[in-house]
Amino acid sequence: MSIDLSYPLVASMGHHDPLDGLITYIQLQSTAAGDSGMSKRFNLSSEIADMSSICKGKSWITDDLLGIGELLSAAYKLAQLTILEGWDQADLLDVLLDDSLVGVQSYAVERYPFMLTADKRLAFRELGLTIGLHAIEKLLGLIRQASCDSNMKQRLSARAEHLMQHIPLSNMIETFWLEPANRLVATWREHRDINMVMLATSLAPDGYLTLG
Repeated sequence: MSIDLSYPLVASMGHHDPLDGLITYIQLQSTAAGDSGMSKRFNLSSEIADMSSICKGKSWITDDLLGIGELLSAAYKLAQLTILEGWDQADLLDVLLDDSLVGVQSYAVERYPFMLTADKRLAFRELGLTIGLHAIEKLLGLIRQASCDSNMKQRLSARAEHLMQHIPLSNMIETFWLEPANRLVATWREHRDINMVMLATSLAPDGYLTLG
């Protein structure tokens, strides 16, 4: 949307836009519920229902590195809302983790993009994946400490552990872009602002990944 929200800048809907909308609405509603004054006049139930309807039965599988990372980050945020805030989103969480694994495995097996020289790579897209992988590290810790339903806990743990096998990818990508020589190429300099933000977020992801 435009800055004043008066017209759309992009006419089409992105693959993961409904998921982003759903999680954002739930997060806002959950935050409002913690404020007695706000909870009485702040109700996003219809918006949440709309987004839930769009998300129902949808496949989130993508072969885009940034998209995979965002899917992993979304899964962790939804897990916080499900496990800590009591929102009934366990089924969607299962789907997000399963679809994320498909994407991560495709790169873990092939690794072709990570064998290219820096001038043929886009740092911000790769670092999106590393942020998502850091989210899975946090997800496994969250699940282990949770007092949720044992069946749900077992399902989520199994999925998170499969994804944990690919954590070494994050260190490989971060190490590559922390090398000063790799940040001299045109593909880094042309996207320097977003590359720096993504690298910083990957190295210190708590502020982005933790709700509340």
